[in-house]
Amino acid sequence: MGTISPTRAPRGDTLLSPQAKVVLAGAGAILLWSGTPIANKIAVNHMDPMTAGVLRSMIAGIIGGCIAFFSRLERPKSNRLWFLLIASGIASFAAWPMLMSHGLGATTANHAAVIMAGLPVLTGLLGAAIERKRPRLGWWFGIAIASAGTILLILYRSDGGLVSEKGGLVGDLTILTGTLICALGYVAGARLSPIIGTWATTFWGLASALLVLIPAFIFLAPRTDWSSVGMAGWGAIAYMTILSSLVGYAAWFWALGHGGIARIGAFQLMQPVLTLAFAAWLLGEAITLPLALSAGAILTGTAITQHRASSIPRANHDLDRKA
Repeated sequence: MGTISPTRAPRGDTLLSPQAKVVLAGAGAILLWSGTPIANKIAVNHMDPMTAGVLRSMIAGIIGGCIAFFSRLERPKSNRLWFLLIASGIASFAAWPMLMSHGLGATTANHAAVIMAGLPVLTGLLGAAIERKRPRLGWWFGIAIASAGTILLILYRSDGGLVSEKGGLVGDLTILTGTLICALGYVAGARLSPIIGTWATTFWGLASALLVLIPAFIFLAPRTDWSSVGMAGWGAIAYMTILSSLVGYAAWFWALGHGGIARIGAFQLMQPVLTLAFAAWLLGEAITLPLALSAGAILTGTAITQHRASSIPRANHDLDRKA
């Protein structure tokens, strides 16, 4: 079977510009991920939180590894590229899902979505630091507006309190730690994807995470009474495995690799808004005026960021291939 690689549209194909495809891929990943906190919250109601995070990524890793192996996807050709692959895989597909699930066992889906809004800021800052590039002033201005909306979401939640919702700060700090680790994984994946391909980065990355996930699952599995896990719990795991992990990460790494870390990373500022909308639709949670104002600020900041962003140049891949 031939190697899978990111496809390029024929020159005569004018249906979508390259920029539109990047935006579509990034926005599609965010749309899928916006439902992840809700699915994860459903899953942790049926099984141990840490086990839920491990299980979703372990199944995705087995599927991704099979796809990578039988499709003969390109593998890294240097120690440096192997390091990027393993770092991306473990951070994005092992540490982040486990920490997010553990945190959601102690806090709400809406609050988790708010904290996750910091991902584009962390991703952009880490990417800029590693690449030794500084985004333009317009990017910072958009980030400031969107961050103000995020702060408003934290201060004015449904119960009017700062830390009075179930779980207090324990779950929040767990998810915050996970966002930092996830941002590192995004940067590593974005640097590797243009070299070995989007699908290779995603599927080999999923497989590499099994080094951590399989031992963790063996240790954590006894914590769950598997006979009591209902259809809703398994459905939530299926959503997170197929859509959040496999489809979502493939689209996201492709968008980051082709659109720039700073520019595309800012898309995640829209994720809490979408999560709140899904929570209102599926869980019946009210959208208050402070939430609406926060959503407006986040969307405005994202729009400014997208318009003014300076894509962070990718690394010298010719040197990477020779390394």
